[in-house]
Amino acid sequence: MTATKAAPEWTAEELAELADLQARNDALPEDAPRGLLSVRLSILTEGTTSPARQELDLRRHAIREGVKVVGVARDLGVSATKKAPWERKELGDWLNNRTPEFDLILFWKLDRFIRRISDLHEVIKWCEKFGKNLISLNDTLDLSSAMTQAMVTFVAAVAEIEAANTKTRVSSHWEYTKQQDQWRIGKPSYGYKTARVGDKLRLAQDPKQARAVRYMYQAVMRGVPANRIAKVLDRAKVPTYSNRKWNNQQVLRILRNPAVKGVRTEGGTKATTYKSKPVLDKQGQEIRVTDDPILTDKEFESVQAALATRSKKRRHHEKNRRPTRFLGVLKHECGRNLNETNNYKELSTGEVKEYRYLRCPDCRKPGFVTPDPEHVYKALWQAVFARLGGYEVLRREYARGDENRRERKRLEESIAYYMSGLEHGGRFDKAGSIREKAEATLDALMNELTKIDPDSTKDRWIYENTGMTYAQHWNTGGVEAMERDLLSAGITFRLGRQEDGELLGQLIIPYDIKERLIRMNNNWS
Repeated sequence: MTATKAAPEWTAEELAELADLQARNDALPEDAPRGLLSVRLSILTEGTTSPARQELDLRRHAIREGVKVVGVARDLGVSATKKAPWERKELGDWLNNRTPEFDLILFWKLDRFIRRISDLHEVIKWCEKFGKNLISLNDTLDLSSAMTQAMVTFVAAVAEIEAANTKTRVSSHWEYTKQQDQWRIGKPSYGYKTARVGDKLRLAQDPKQARAVRYMYQAVMRGVPANRIAKVLDRAKVPTYSNRKWNNQQVLRILRNPAVKGVRTEGGTKATTYKSKPVLDKQGQEIRVTDDPILTDKEFESVQAALATRSKKRRHHEKNRRPTRFLGVLKHECGRNLNETNNYKELSTGEVKEYRYLRCPDCRKPGFVTPDPEHVYKALWQAVFARLGGYEVLRREYARGDENRRERKRLEESIAYYMSGLEHGGRFDKAGSIREKAEATLDALMNELTKIDPDSTKDRWIYENTGMTYAQHWNTGGVEAMERDLLSAGITFRLGRQEDGELLGQLIIPYDIKERLIRMNNNWS
């Protein structure tokens, strides 16, 4: 990394020092221990240590200890409680794919690196397996000592307790706040904004958003589908809650949320399909946080009934719906994923016939539809088998070079010993059998040294043949195994139509497909 690529919050003085430290780092010998810097921060406040300061402190320490910095893993806006080190974007890439490139990991403080005891134990096991070390700038840390491992576990326990206490304080504050009729914390639901009413902070209508919610309500009551409502809002350039394009789920989520009628709500997690529920006071009544609701209680109930009626009409479709096979692999020529959709037609006999087809969700009028998904799946299967079925399944394993390094060092020291002894005036510089034996021993040592592959003294990835082709692997694992392999390798199957309307499929394979298909073991529990 060069100084010009530093994060924008760096000052001119910090950039100058960074350039100086990098120059000193480049001057270190090639055989110096290789260090990876880990910089993490969940939220930047005045009381936290900035990423720039963390990195500069770590680089100063590395120079003092003679450690050559080979990379920096910056994970900003990442919670150590929610994401383990191997799950983070930058640090995870180093731990999972670039393991041979470093010998130790340096971080500013243990709680900057990890906050869960279970994660710490996992990382310690990983370090033992791959021969790595952990160094903390502000904690005494050296994994070569069992006592230090116990100490590290204790410090991590304190960090985990601190994180749990923070969570408890936040939960306690919310339990108190949600019973109040004024707005203290959190972001208001779509359609509202905070406003001062007397000595209280309450909710008031946001004019643009409230007008959009009223339109959604009126359109649903007229029978307009949610996806049509989303398109109208997009064309009108109505801002969404998250500044993204409107879709039918956003419309339904807003209208189904009781917060739209100006009451306090809680819930709304993915596990409950974002279904929020009103907060009740001690008398069992809903807590009002605005004097000017967008929808009245009666309007809210009527729109729920209208949405429920539409859901009932589609209920028999849901039980027959299945996930799209090869999702992410099958793409339209426009670049979007193709989705498998089903349609139903009631015959004169009363029987309901199901029709399945693949379509591009973005291309309309005339759009792109294939009426026979099974034909497309079969064509994809055959194309992949023809191009990749004969490839051998390789597995990546980690090979440590410390044993061969020790053996090479022993041989080099022994060779130096005998060579100095055979020099003039040396201990073996004598006529007769003593010199002959020393020369024979020297020849044997040098022969052994030539047998050691220099690459085998380095930590490295090795690739083993499993004795199976991908055709055999896919025949055994089925569609699911092929889907996983194609997605991880970045292979796509693009569909389009020629001028005469004939369907055309093209299998797109990356140039480095053999490397992408290599199977890699998961080294984390």
